[in-house]
Amino acid sequence: MAIKVDMDKVTGIIRDVSATEIAPRFGQLDDSDIDTKTHALDLVTIADTEAERVLTDRLTALLPGSRALGEEAAHADPTLQARAFASGDRIWIIDPVDGTKNFAHHRQPFRCMVALYDGYETVAAWIIDPITGAATVAEKGSGTRCDGKPVAVRSSITKPSDAKGFLISYARDRLRKHYGRLDFFAEIDHLSCCGAEYEDLAHGKFDFCAYRTLKPWDHAPGTLLVREAGGVARYISTDANNEYNANTKAPGLLCASSEELWAELNQILLPLFSK
Repeated sequence: MAIKVDMDKVTGIIRDVSATEIAPRFGQLDDSDIDTKTHALDLVTIADTEAERVLTDRLTALLPGSRALGEEAAHADPTLQARAFASGDRIWIIDPVDGTKNFAHHRQPFRCMVALYDGYETVAAWIIDPITGAATVAEKGSGTRCDGKPVAVRSSITKPSDAKGFLISYARDRLRKHYGRLDFFAEIDHLSCCGAEYEDLAHGKFDFCAYRTLKPWDHAPGTLLVREAGGVARYISTDANNEYNANTKAPGLLCASSEELWAELNQILLPLFSK
């Protein structure tokens, strides 16, 4: 399905909103600008709410008939996600500040992420650094670019022992418990920012990432970036054709830079995410 949106215009909108609603607030938040949602570590700031509000208005105006599914709006209305996907409309999936905990504590990285969901699949994605304005953008069938230049995964990495990856604490804890060791990989990291981790995979700096909590705003943009950069994005399961979709639930998600690496990693992680 052809994308009926100007990719560059969307990039410009996200950069503009990031520069006006997010970047000026970095390191300038008062206690009253920070709140919690589901638990003490699940933070939301005025930058999240204001950036999402403006992005929602501007993106839906750019594409008449579309609707927005933002992280903060979905928290305020738990029925929003199901209603949005059931509508069949084109959906802007918005994570206004991915890495809010980093942002709130004056740490980097954090990103502004948007995906366009159309025809029951993610067809375009944007991950932007609000501080530098660097934009990694993907369009289904057209590859992944960073500031206009093509990027690609490290497809030559086929073995976990050669791979650098991102694993959440849940996976690392279960690796230790199940196998008694963590030394399957060349390097493991965790940035507390899915967007930056997906960027590093799409840019060929890291080779895999795995996640458990699969909210669409966290993963719809990044998985398309990885796929269009030549990588793989599938659910951790016995079904090797179980491709990620923003409107599907699963115990875990694994992205990798090659088919061979994904298959070996899936075997390692499957006992951990299937319980």
